[in-house]
Amino acid sequence: MFNGDQEQQQQPSDTSFTSSEVQSAPPTAAFILPEQLCTASNHRLIVQALKKTITRIPKKFQHYYLEYQNTHQREFLKYVNYIGQLLFLSYFLMDWLLLPDIVSQSAITRLVLVVIAMLINLFLFRYCQNIKILDSLMPTYCAIAAASWLYLLSLSQNPIVDTYIYAACMFILLGNLCIQVSFRYSVFTSLLISSVTFYGVFNLVQGPEALSFVLIYGSILALSMYISWNNTANSKRNFLRVLLNDWNYYALSELAHTDELTQLNNRRQFMQRAEKAIQKWTKYNMACLLMLDIDFFKQINDTYGHDVGDEVLQILAEITRKEMRYTDILARFGGEEFIALLPNTTLNEAEAIADRLCQKIKNHQICIDDKFFFNFSVSIGVAQLKPHEKDLNLLIKNADIALYQAKENGRNQVAVYSYDA
Repeated sequence: MFNGDQEQQQQPSDTSFTSSEVQSAPPTAAFILPEQLCTASNHRLIVQALKKTITRIPKKFQHYYLEYQNTHQREFLKYVNYIGQLLFLSYFLMDWLLLPDIVSQSAITRLVLVVIAMLINLFLFRYCQNIKILDSLMPTYCAIAAASWLYLLSLSQNPIVDTYIYAACMFILLGNLCIQVSFRYSVFTSLLISSVTFYGVFNLVQGPEALSFVLIYGSILALSMYISWNNTANSKRNFLRVLLNDWNYYALSELAHTDELTQLNNRRQFMQRAEKAIQKWTKYNMACLLMLDIDFFKQINDTYGHDVGDEVLQILAEITRKEMRYTDILARFGGEEFIALLPNTTLNEAEAIADRLCQKIKNHQICIDDKFFFNFSVSIGVAQLKPHEKDLNLLIKNADIALYQAKENGRNQVAVYSYDA
């Protein structure tokens, strides 16, 4: 018995999105979400996340968010890291001008740290795919650089040190501004760099000078954390908008090739999929086509109303879908007519499937207003695609001829197209 789930894409039930949410996407767009996650519930989840003041990525999308950031922020983080190393190295010129007593220590320390950092960057940006690690590189370098630089200042006897320490604000500013993935890193960065900076500064200056540094540093710290928070929030909102764009494009695509009432392929989609499948088959492939038509459907609509007629169409679609295999292509072909392409199927197997469908549909009762029941039936035409043929239109024509014959023979039965006729 051929049983299984028909390969049908489900149209999201909630397609009530605003015009501001609908964004065009090219057919070749690289979507972030797989189709199985483009559901109505996920659509609502994305919209709710965008409406919140504090933007958070829903847990089920965290993996995709990190992949998205790895794609779009990787180059930015790489160049920021290289620029940061060169900036740290260039400050040797300031040490050479202002602190000649420690110029050799400054040169060696800066050169060693920059070489090590560059080697780490080369390795991680080539082989590491974890964007969290890459996002935390610069803040870590800033903490190490701040500690090293303040240590160098402690070796100097030059009175300019009391003024030069304000350059330490550069480390917290650079450490926070480069963070793009998570604001949580900014909090850790601020704690780490600030602890190192305050420890070094308080060992160098005390009293009013220390208080003055704290006030200035605190202002820069607050500003850099706000900018970091805004950057990471914008990154999350941009990602959620891309997800929404994926969902909307998927929903619109579904509307284009799915029959709204039955959720099956529509005629256009069937022709495209069936033609593509047939052209790929080898000349020895055996395939059959079923053409189904509801008997006296107009009478059902006239007697019970179009709402009952719609229910009949949905029931027929559901029963037929359950009888199809995963590789079969099922569609509503028009009105009360349905069609199914069965690959790798002999004529006898296709006829058996059609007979089984006739019986199941005939035995299914529809209840109206909880008062009475009625049954409906279908006629089915079966045609086989000869191994050397790839003409879909001819196959459909032959199945339609067989369907007409089934109706002529009294309906509620199966007729097979005969090439000998």
